[in-house]
Amino acid sequence: MRVSRGLKNKGLKHSAYLCSALLLLAACQPSPPTDEPVTAENSETVETPIIIDDNSVTLTPDHILSIKPSRYQPSIGLQGIIEPIKKTQFIASNALTVQQVLVEKGQRVKKGTPLLIVQRQGTVSQSIESVATSRAADKPTQNNNSENTNQTTTPQKTKASVETSQPSVDTSINTSIDKNTATTGNNASASAKQPYELMTVRASFSGRIEKLSAKSGQAIDARQPLLQLSDETELHFIATVPIQVEPQLSVGQTVNFSAEGMSDKFTGQVSKLTTTVQPKQLLVHVNVVNNEISREKLQPNMQVTGRVDYGQIDVGTIVPERALHDVDLTELQLPPHKPLRPLSANVWIIRQDQRLTRQQVEVVEYDPSTKQYLVAGISNDSLICLANLSIESKGKKVVVS
Repeated sequence: MRVSRGLKNKGLKHSAYLCSALLLLAACQPSPPTDEPVTAENSETVETPIIIDDNSVTLTPDHILSIKPSRYQPSIGLQGIIEPIKKTQFIASNALTVQQVLVEKGQRVKKGTPLLIVQRQGTVSQSIESVATSRAADKPTQNNNSENTNQTTTPQKTKASVETSQPSVDTSINTSIDKNTATTGNNASASAKQPYELMTVRASFSGRIEKLSAKSGQAIDARQPLLQLSDETELHFIATVPIQVEPQLSVGQTVNFSAEGMSDKFTGQVSKLTTTVQPKQLLVHVNVVNNEISREKLQPNMQVTGRVDYGQIDVGTIVPERALHDVDLTELQLPPHKPLRPLSANVWIIRQDQRLTRQQVEVVEYDPSTKQYLVAGISNDSLICLANLSIESKGKKVVVS
């Protein structure tokens, strides 16, 4: 069996706890040498034997590591895309014609600014006939974080033909629509000869025209987008994390994060926690703290990565890479050297009864200066086996040669 590198400077010789444990474990004569190499950290390759039989596993001191504790702050990684907190998309409720476009893409507008002049396709009598049958379908609907608001009139008036969809806003934003020409007659036969009135669509809040699909003279089908308005003065991002971490998070927690390609550090605050159904995950909404640095540096569509601390200071165990099994550690080789999601690994543990057990741990952090890993989940009354053993070794008694 090939075993990877051994202990740094064989620090076992200086551990009083380990020495007493080895005296208890030593129960047989030294085994004959084998061709299995073991590399001690910062040392030459040495020959050390590992013998596995039906009831025991014979190791050398180089394969056994005593517990080296280290304190750490538990945290969860968050990743998302910067976007405006307040944004709305104007959608045609019914088929209409765009008579005039009054703004340009990228233009900043104030609340109440005229954006479009539109006219419904058809005649007034058709509107009167369809209002009663379509009213239920035109009621506002809410889906997750989205809210759609339709404005309707009584059967004696024409129905507004634009609605807003706001995926990031908690409160409804009503589209402001001015009716420029009254065309309703005293009865259906009279009004059938009248065209639909013109309507002016106005900005619901101050912001920037982020998307503009409508063109002057264009015929728009129902449910098609016209434009999107965003307020970029207040930003946030939404991170997806495993549902299991929900007890560790709460509204108001501070989030420290950085943007891709930047060295600046930014601050945010958890504003809302929501869950998805399929698959069941937790969405963490993080509002960006509005300060001079964030206003100058952060823009929509930037990818950001951060962490939120939770709980009290905990104690983990420092181990070399060869103690960790069944895990991909590539993610930890780059800053901040912490996993974005909980990272599970297996470690061979020698219990107090001198028998081996395979224990699952969580890899917390990597220290590039020492090339050691901090893990959580190992009790301080155990010893760590550094040998990469087969699963059949579980439950067998350890013998030190």
